[in-house]
Amino acid sequence: METNETPALMQQMSEHGVLVSPEGIGSAARGVPRVLVTMGSDSDLPLMMKAVDTLRHEFGISCLVQINSVHRDLRAMVQHIENLPPSVQVIIACAGGAAHLPGNIADLRADLPVIGVPRDLGALKGIDALLSMVQMPEGAPVAVMAIGDAGAVNAAIHAAKELAIADPVIRERLQAYAEKRKAKVRKQNQTLENKLESYS
Repeated sequence: METNETPALMQQMSEHGVLVSPEGIGSAARGVPRVLVTMGSDSDLPLMMKAVDTLRHEFGISCLVQINSVHRDLRAMVQHIENLPPSVQVIIACAGGAAHLPGNIADLRADLPVIGVPRDLGALKGIDALLSMVQMPEGAPVAVMAIGDAGAVNAAIHAAKELAIADPVIRERLQAYAEKRKAKVRKQNQTLENKLESYS
């Protein structure tokens, strides 16, 4: 459950990322982060906002958002990941190309589940990132989602399911999210006859 933030924790987050909660971003945010959402560059942010917004708006989960580049600033990445706020229980990491970020985090934080989101960029359109995450060697697992938008949303849902094991409030929100999806199908069936007639 969310707890009140301490000044020391807020200082740590301001140095290493931005807190995002249902109430807002940065200084407007409340609570402590349960999930880290990290990526190699701010060019990944439009994709990863789909994960951030799903976490905070669908499930009421606060997260810490960080930029961590294995290729450009490995030392800073190690420092950030080794000194996460203790409230963080799940990590979502997005990467494209060689995609070392999720695997490196899985090695650094053997105590936390890591969810990888391959970004659809480069000559291979995300296939290289997908394979590098999926083919992690034994002992350093990364739970890998789909390439692109669906992967970002599914990463948030997967993170919520991890947290729901010990949090009945999130479990209820997951059920409500599933019911909302079912209602969408029922609504589509109600208008299906009119849509079929448009093809005649």
